[in-house]
Parts: sequence; C-alpha cells; structure tokens
Amino acid sequence: MSAASGGPSGGAALILRGVRVVDGRGVRAEQADVRIDDGRIVEISSRPMAAPPRGEGSVVLDLDGRTVAPGLMNAHAHICFDGTLPDPVAILQSETPASNAVRSARRLERILRMGVTSIRDVGAPWGVDIALRHLVDAGEIPGPRMITAGQNICMTGGHGNWMGMEADGPDGVRAAVRTQIKKGAFAIKLMSTGGMMTPGQRAGAPQFTVDEMAAACEEAHKAGFPVGAHAESDEGVRNAVLAGVDSIEHGHGATPETLALMLERGTSLTPTILSDRAIIEAPPEAGIPKFVVDKCVPLGDALIETLRHAFRMGVTITAGNDGGAPLVEVGQMAEEISWYVGLGLPAVKAVESATINTARLFRLEEVGYLEPGWHADLVVLAENPLDDVLAYRRPETVIKAGVVYPGLEQPTMVEVRQAAIAARR
Repeated sequence: MSAASGGPSGGAALILRGVRVVDGRGVRAEQADVRIDDGRIVEISSRPMAAPPRGEGSVVLDLDGRTVAPGLMNAHAHICFDGTLPDPVAILQSETPASNAVRSARRLERILRMGVTSIRDVGAPWGVDIALRHLVDAGEIPGPRMITAGQNICMTGGHGNWMGMEADGPDGVRAAVRTQIKKGAFAIKLMSTGGMMTPGQRAGAPQFTVDEMAAACEEAHKAGFPVGAHAESDEGVRNAVLAGVDSIEHGHGATPETLALMLERGTSLTPTILSDRAIIEAPPEAGIPKFVVDKCVPLGDALIETLRHAFRMGVTITAGNDGGAPLVEVGQMAEEISWYVGLGLPAVKAVESATINTARLFRLEEVGYLEPGWHADLVVLAENPLDDVLAYRRPETVIKAGVVYPGLEQPTMVEVRQAAIAARR
C-alpha cells in the first residue's frame, strides 16, 4: 500500500528556514532550510535557500532555530470512541452510525492538529473508520493518514463482541478476514484474549486458538495487510506470535522467553501504557466503570515489567496509546512515549517507535523519516524531542502531505481526568 493515501498534497512550495532537523535516527542537521514541494520534502540544505519568485504562490516560514521532526503516529487507536469520557463504550452504544461518524470526523481534525499525522484504527463498528478514511484521502475532511481495520474479529462472545465481528474455527475466521478486506480494511485486528472493556470475562484469558489466528494471518498477508492481536497475558501473546501476527497489542505479562520469540519472529509490541495508567490512576469520581478498573489494576505492574524486559532486549516497539479508551485521546502520543523513556527506552528510540517503526508496521512507504523524496508529514516544535520527548506535546505547526495546520497542545492524562471530573459535577 502506498503512502500516497492521506489526502491531497500541498501544491505550492514551502520553505522552512533556520531549523534543527531531527528524526528517529538522531539530529540530521543543527541548522538547515527545508523545502517542501507537492507534499514531499525535496531538499534539506545547510545553505540558505533563495526565496521563490513573487507570484509563485510559495511560502517561507522563518522558524529561527525551532526543531522540525516527523509527525507522530498512533498504532492503536479507536476513532469511534470519545476518549475524553470515562465510559466511551456506553456513549458509543447510544449512538447511531451517522452521529458517530460526525463526531469521529471532528476528532480526526483535533488529532491531526495535536501533531499525530498517521493512525491505525484497530476496531470500529458500522465501517465508520473506513468511510472516514475515504473522506480524508479525498481531502473532504482534515485528518491523519488512516490505516483501518474495520471491525475487530473475535470469537463468539469474545472481547469486543459488542462492536466486532464474531467468528469461530479457522474457516470462520478466514471468512471474517475476507469480509473485512472486502469492506475496505487495510489491516486486521484479532482478539487473542479477553479484555478489560468487555463485561463478564477475564482480561488475559485465551480466546482465539493458534490455528484460528494462523488462518487469519495467512488470509491478511496474502492481501498484503498487517495483523495485530489484542493480548493481555503471556499465553495470549505467545499464541498470537506463533500464529504469525505482525504486532502484539498491549502485551501484559509477556515473559522474556515470549519476548525472545517475538524477536525471532520479528513481531512488534504496541504497549498502550497510557490507557493503563489513565484507568489505574483515576479516582472513583472520574466515573470509569468499576469492572474496568478492577480488571486493569492487577495487570498494571505486569505491563511495566514486560516493557522493561522488551526495551532491554530490543523488541521492536510500535507506539500506540489505545486512544478512545477511558480518558485517553488518540492524539495524546507524547505522554505515551514519555512513559517508554521513563521505563528505560532512550529518547531517540521512543521517537523511532512512534514514527518509522510504526510506518513500517502500517506498510506506509516514504513516511516516518525526514528525507528528500519522502512525504512531508512533520511538526514544528520549540524544543528538541531528543532531549525531552514531551516537546511533542506542544506542536506549533503541523504539516501533513505539505499542507499546513495550526498546532494544538496535547492535554496530559491529568488534565483529561480533571476535565471529566468537572463535567460530572
């Protein structure tokens, strides 16, 4: 799949003057001019670029030592959920497809202005995510590049059955994958275990078998699409890796032995630690359903332990925050990767996890680095994120495919929680 999807490119040339250029490889230039034309970076030069002739319609932004970095990506998002709320599932279940689509479209613009220029949506009802992707690609609404999974696929009664597609047995799961691809999915999401947001089941309990998930992987890979598996126990992670998935979503409790298998198979880990912390640290008055909190709290330390091992061992990290979960917005990616740094991942690797690693998982081409010939998906920051990844919280300007948008500060987990508590009073 080409990275050309994601909306029309800016036609006029754009010159970013006097910037530091950084990406997941480190500092590329301490002082440079960057020229963007037709949605792509065409030149990064330490020599000042001449201003374009008048009447050409080009724009020069004098940025005076600011940092230009790749836009962040979110490998685990749910655009159908309002992550500013403590119980987004209840709201979704009260909506119609039309009302959800309108509200989700508004969220897409907000996500983009927060500096998140690509997302993988890993589960939405009614084909809302796929319809929105088409509108973004056509330039009818602003939003990040979207890799869409359509409905998540689960066993009968499995995690997420209230919005997903239920299937049983290898042939049934194979047919479900084919159905999602027919509807326009560019990725597949499987449920290897039970989860926190589905009542009446144990988070981490094995659900799909290895054979069922292997059939799904075979079918998706034939079409060239990646497969992610929700897994919240070591057994669930191992089953999914043995089946051939491309990414493990969450990964609670994965042991060093299972992580070594992930390394061997080239399976990435999408940690979503911000959603865990948002649930665990919220007081009761925030309004998160008690059954969700009761299931999340025992798993919180297990994820932290898994991440410490994964970072030490060099497992590929594809950053995602489970945006749309209680009190987590899809656009809150700076705080997600700051948790990685706090648990031992170097800042440059944290940036890599939310840019080039994720682009490769998405099968996006020429996105994720700042390189001549690559797509101009980037942010302008006052500070260097390689010194402090939280610099990504405050994008001054966001550029996607060469089109310029005003930046919007990402709220912190605490700020989202405080707003939710105030709204309930």
